[in-house]
Amino acid sequence: MSAYPGSGDYQFNDGLGVRTLDPDPRQGRVETLHVSPSLAQHPAVEQVIRARAARYAELGAGILTPVYRVDRDAAGLRVLAHAPDGIRLSDILTYLELGEATLPDTGMLELAATVIKAVAAVHQLPGGIAHGSITPAHVVVSREGTAVLTDGVFGAAVEALQRNREQIWREFGLALPASANLPRFDQRADVTQLGACVLAIVLGRPLTAEEYPRGIADLVISATQDTALRMWMQQAMQLHPRALFGNAVDAQKMFVEITAAPGMKRAGRQAVQTLISRCSLFAARRAS
Repeated sequence: MSAYPGSGDYQFNDGLGVRTLDPDPRQGRVETLHVSPSLAQHPAVEQVIRARAARYAELGAGILTPVYRVDRDAAGLRVLAHAPDGIRLSDILTYLELGEATLPDTGMLELAATVIKAVAAVHQLPGGIAHGSITPAHVVVSREGTAVLTDGVFGAAVEALQRNREQIWREFGLALPASANLPRFDQRADVTQLGACVLAIVLGRPLTAEEYPRGIADLVISATQDTALRMWMQQAMQLHPRALFGNAVDAQKMFVEITAAPGMKRAGRQAVQTLISRCSLFAARRAS
């Protein structure tokens, strides 16, 4: 598993490149992303990454993990960023798929609400900010059950490759809405990516390369027994052109109604915290 174990053996590849954990005496835990050649060799990518990193630094909102440095030399392009405490959502899904634990419906809804809240917070920032690369690998959940988004500088970089959404899904695991032209990595795209994350949480496993975009409508139906949750998923995944979320703020408002039953949030939070604790121990054992 790729949870941050605090050792030099940590490595993780999510399509954007290979990551290593490099503790820094000034910055603390720093994750270095050795950017994949498909991105690093594109002439516009480095400039786009630097511009997005500078933009987020100006906001100083603490919602997105900060980038400390962007380096290029003969070995390639590297992005050094803060490594937040917690477990990647991708690892949580893998842990659930392995059958090491189960998550009750209250916990499933709370975990989904936590991720939705993090994306909504980004969409509330001034200037219509979009993350652009929301996947389970780029969501870190803390032991307290809160979520933070990583890798917010890469959406525009992947967009610069000018590939269709099937290619982007298979190489980077990024879900994008259907479009007449090449996909745009805007807030609407963020919501689609968020929908894919929530669907994976509902299923209790990662989505496979073959399940998106073809077949996603049937998968949503088979995965959701609750009508309100199914409607939310369909709007988030942009499956109905006349009923969709334009941003994660709207998506959060509707999801709050789904989880409004008395006592649901407290039970869900406890279930998520228990899962994170168990998942952390499992990751530590595998890393030792």
